[in-house]
Amino acid sequence: MGDFMMRQLYIIFIICLIGCNPQSNDKKIEQNHKDTSVIKKKPARQLDTSNIHRATLTVNKQKLIQTEIKEDQFACLTSLTGDTIVKFADYYSSIEFLDIDQDGYKDIRIFTYSNTPNECDNYLFDKVSKTYKFIKNCDLDIKLIKGTRLFYSYNRAGCADMNWESHLCKIENWNEINIGLINGKGCGDKDDGIYIYKINGETENLITTLPIKTIEKYKENKWGFIEEYWTNNYWRFK
Repeated sequence: MGDFMMRQLYIIFIICLIGCNPQSNDKKIEQNHKDTSVIKKKPARQLDTSNIHRATLTVNKQKLIQTEIKEDQFACLTSLTGDTIVKFADYYSSIEFLDIDQDGYKDIRIFTYSNTPNECDNYLFDKVSKTYKFIKNCDLDIKLIKGTRLFYSYNRAGCADMNWESHLCKIENWNEINIGLINGKGCGDKDDGIYIYKINGETENLITTLPIKTIEKYKENKWGFIEEYWTNNYWRFK
């Protein structure tokens, strides 16, 4: 291997090392949710850097370097030129490249170690700047409602997942804004039911109440109800 190629490989290695330096990572701020009884807490994990793996990927016609630590645990993501896309963190579990907003470009979703299985960070690809933008206040695997620019989520809210919630949201200036809420209560209490709210800033207005048994009509139970309700009723919350 020629001297020039060796120098190039050495430079790439140094870029990856700096961009994914555990000491350079900012402390992640926990996000609290007003409508959940589950406290999301990432368990403490012992970082093992003895087995680091790096792979070069091509996403949206760009070269990216993905770093994993022992047991295929995602750690960080950088560009080939050394720009940090996802800072190093030891609580990440896996990464997915998928078109979250259905605009024809791959976005990034990174799942975390959590007692909420679908807790994750989301980054949307900005076609103008050709960079990935972190979506603030968005820590669940949101799904786009077909034919709209609105998304919905699912979140367990206690009682072994018998209590649950789903938010309808929009994304403005790379920030998730909730505009609707379905709050399902099925724990066997006197207030069991499905409560649907319209959200305007900090204000929640109850607009519909349904029996909790409503979800039994759907093949996919509450998940089927949530998808159908938001698909048919999103316009009421705009």
